[in-house]
Amino acid sequence: MDVATFEDLIDRLGEDLSRWPDDQRLAAVQLLASSPEARTLYEQASAVRRAMAAPPVRAPRGLVDRIVTAAAKLPQENMPQQPASEPAPPEDQPNDAQASGESAQQGKVLPALLLALFLLPALAPPALTLGGPDLPVSLSL
Repeated sequence: MDVATFEDLIDRLGEDLSRWPDDQRLAAVQLLASSPEARTLYEQASAVRRAMAAPPVRAPRGLVDRIVTAAAKLPQENMPQQPASEPAPPEDQPNDAQASGESAQQGKVLPALLLALFLLPALAPPALTLGGPDLPVSLSL
């Protein structure tokens, strides 16, 4: 068995060699004994399997509220300014300039929310435990 065939079998059958057909398993064991590249592939596949089996990362309590609060405080830099000579339209009837400015602002907030809600918690380090044995305090970034 060569390394390319071994990699293909890992991709198709997984890294658990006990689930492989006997003839392929024996060839894979021999290849693992003689090839550092095959061992690296095997270790990487095992690491991926362990990562996929780990419990999901959860966002800390209140993260959504903090993001929404921070988004509401964003500067309104893309909102068009009305000239002082024109009367302001009634607030219950937005004009086209207001609608386009709001959509431009929403166009910035949505990607930031998605990034914060889905990507950042997955990249956070594991929870840290602070305090002594009497007072466990768990933090997750």
